[in-house]
Amino acid sequence: MIHKYIFITIIFFLISCEPDDICSNATQTTPRLVIEFYNIENSNELKTVPALFAVGLDTDGNEINITNEIVSSRDRIELPLNGSVNSLRFKLYKNYDLIDGVTSGNFDIINMNYFTEIEFVSRSCGFMNKYTIEELGIEIDSDPWMNAVTISSYEVKNENITHVQIFH
Repeated sequence: MIHKYIFITIIFFLISCEPDDICSNATQTTPRLVIEFYNIENSNELKTVPALFAVGLDTDGNEINITNEIVSSRDRIELPLNGSVNSLRFKLYKNYDLIDGVTSGNFDIINMNYFTEIEFVSRSCGFMNKYTIEELGIEIDSDPWMNAVTISSYEVKNENITHVQIFH
């Protein structure tokens, strides 16, 4: 008799769940900024950045590690945005290397100003931050590897599209 009761209870709970009760892993919540790198000589051609590595910069210019960021040659990078501030700076290294605690590689710094809106996703997933880029630029330095930047989507709501194109 007790087995019947347990079985009926389990069935009741399974059929009482609504799709809104479970947040799927496929549901995007807070998106990252997607940057793709293009060939300056052929603006339609993606171009790999050798040993690309990114770090955030705080207001004093100190480097802040980005969770799960690794050194790799690639033509795309996804950077996290912060919903509690309205501007960020990232240092992107080309040919990054770290030997005996000494960093080498050519870096350029990108600055981004944006505003954040909070948007309801679902009951189980809660809310997400949606960002709108107001301004994005490359800091001038003596040895730039980035030549130009274009914002291809001002709205950062989805990681399946490119938001920024950098030409090198």
